[in-house]
Amino acid sequence: MSIPITCPACRARLKPPPGCAKTKARCPKCHARVNLAAALDATAYHQDSAASLAEFTAPELPALTGRAAEPTTPSRPTNPSPPARPAPADTAVLPLPLPDREEDPLPYLDLNPTARPAAAPPGDELLTLDDDPGPPAPAPAARQPFRTPVEVTFDSAALFTGACEVVLVPHGLFLESTPYRPFLYAAAGTPVSGTGRELVLTLGGLRAVTVRFPGPDGERVAGDTAAFLAGERPVPATADYRRDPLWLLSLAVIFSLGLAAGPLVMGEATDLGTGTGVPIAVGFAACGLLANAAVVLLLRASVPVKVAAMAAVAVLGTGVFVAAVSAYGAGRKHEADQARAAEPVPVPAPPQPKVVLQEPPPVAPANRLLTAQDSAYRDGVFTFDDGPDEVTAVAVTPGGRAMIAGYRSGATRIWRFDQLPLVDPFSPGPKVEGPVTSIRFDATGELAFFATTGGTAAVAWNDPPEVPVKIPGEPFAAFPFPNGERFATVRGTALTIRYLPTALIKKPDTQAKGYPLLQPKDEVIPIDVKGQIPLGGQRPTFLAWHPTGKLLGGHADGSVVSWGAAGPRFEVVTREHKAAVRVWAASPATGDFATGDAGGGVGLWANKAMTPKVFAATSSIAAGAEIRHLAFSPSGALLAVADAANVVWVWNVATMKPVVQVTRPTPVRALAFGPTDDLILLGTGRTFELWHRPELAKQP
Repeated sequence: MSIPITCPACRARLKPPPGCAKTKARCPKCHARVNLAAALDATAYHQDSAASLAEFTAPELPALTGRAAEPTTPSRPTNPSPPARPAPADTAVLPLPLPDREEDPLPYLDLNPTARPAAAPPGDELLTLDDDPGPPAPAPAARQPFRTPVEVTFDSAALFTGACEVVLVPHGLFLESTPYRPFLYAAAGTPVSGTGRELVLTLGGLRAVTVRFPGPDGERVAGDTAAFLAGERPVPATADYRRDPLWLLSLAVIFSLGLAAGPLVMGEATDLGTGTGVPIAVGFAACGLLANAAVVLLLRASVPVKVAAMAAVAVLGTGVFVAAVSAYGAGRKHEADQARAAEPVPVPAPPQPKVVLQEPPPVAPANRLLTAQDSAYRDGVFTFDDGPDEVTAVAVTPGGRAMIAGYRSGATRIWRFDQLPLVDPFSPGPKVEGPVTSIRFDATGELAFFATTGGTAAVAWNDPPEVPVKIPGEPFAAFPFPNGERFATVRGTALTIRYLPTALIKKPDTQAKGYPLLQPKDEVIPIDVKGQIPLGGQRPTFLAWHPTGKLLGGHADGSVVSWGAAGPRFEVVTREHKAAVRVWAASPATGDFATGDAGGGVGLWANKAMTPKVFAATSSIAAGAEIRHLAFSPSGALLAVADAANVVWVWNVATMKPVVQVTRPTPVRALAFGPTDDLILLGTGRTFELWHRPELAKQP
């Protein structure tokens, strides 16, 4: 079969000489370069050419007796002389060409390179003009044949073993040792078997040939070839086995590092800090690297498509991060808005002087029994019965319903102000472990917190259990947030912030021995708190929640620091105090906050201010007497102060002028306002005194 070709320049009809295997030549008419690859592919591997192979005669081969072809060690090509016996018509062995086939480009049986005609020099013009108007040339194949090196390791006909090339076209498989000169043909549907890199081709039931596919993709190419011959897939493409350049992995790492930039910037720009931003950045980078590595190694596509896929992964990861940050910021803003909406409306400070300060004490009715308040108004002071031990703390419940007293032994007692002293004595309160140092309440006034050594007992004071729950850590502070009551305490060298387990406090575990400690499994971490907050060696002298919801603490040098709503880093709020701050008080009515230091100074944080005005609250400040007790009146108009020198002053907050100045003969162990602004509770020794404020002011 000749190979008619048309010159792309002069459109002359050309033909190559017999046995031509070159892909480049020149037109003899116009000397233009002509590419012969498509014509050679269409002719050498055309189905008509393959069908004509059966017309040749070849030595008769013995039929296979059912044994499989065993792979043998590869050997160099051999050129055995064929026997003189005729071969069956269905064999695919290519014999020596007959004289009338001298123009057929198919190879001869002799595979010895030294026996072939010498190729023309590169510059020779191999083409000649074709004046024969014969049949048109076959159309070039739409898809290039697939070529790959193979080794024939076994041939049952003993005709050829050694290295060659396999050529796959849509209608079958060719083997050739010289380009465009196939010596063996297996049509699509030829029985094939084998594993790994080796395939066994069974030709017409008479000949078995074992081929081995070398190279890094040998097993994959062998599997695809077997599937092609079985009709399970089309002809493979060279691009399917193209190795990805190594720089694609470097590009995957660069895209992954780009994903880590957003979390790092977020951690530095917000209060989350580097400690939170770095783990998020590492997580995003790891996920991006895993996805990009999968694209590079597993995706069968061109290099531009893989680069686009990695860029899409980066864009998707950045979008997820931006969405998460937006949701987090919206949640924080919503929580802040709720906190502002829940803030109590400040009660204006009473003008100075107040009329209530000039009114005479109310006169108790003579036709009924007197309560403790009535006795204080009538006699100026009412003294309660002695307690089981020395007084250490006192507090009045929100709304002024009752007084709760704490003692050194850990006992507590409850006095309701509407009861009669001669009829109803103190009722027992919850028993706690260790001396009670302070008593505070939650936002509802139902739960009381008794601070003791090593922890704080939390209990429903009006219905106390036999043994209350103890929250480990000190100091301790609780504050009502819109989404739940939170507490803060120091455990070891770290600050812990958790939600208050109200249900467990009201109904503690009665099976526990001793005082049941709050366990980590019972605590819930707020969403904006990232674990525990390291203190960096600075153990706070006090903990308190500012009325704005910021957590405050004190350092030994008198500076006051803040961790914001949830940490993690503190900032110095003020250095106005020159000594360590250990006591504080807050007024829910006005939003005022007060701090007292060891040098006798009191800081007034008026109307939720974040900077205090420090002043000498007692006359003993020159002696450096430590401030021991602070208490706001129910209306927030007055502030009572007691120091280590037993000096008690009461200040009008609006005018910053004293209305009471008295030195007590015995140490003041506890201090609180009574149910109203004009009653003051003082704890001395084993008892309490309820003073009418004007009468207390008359004391020396």
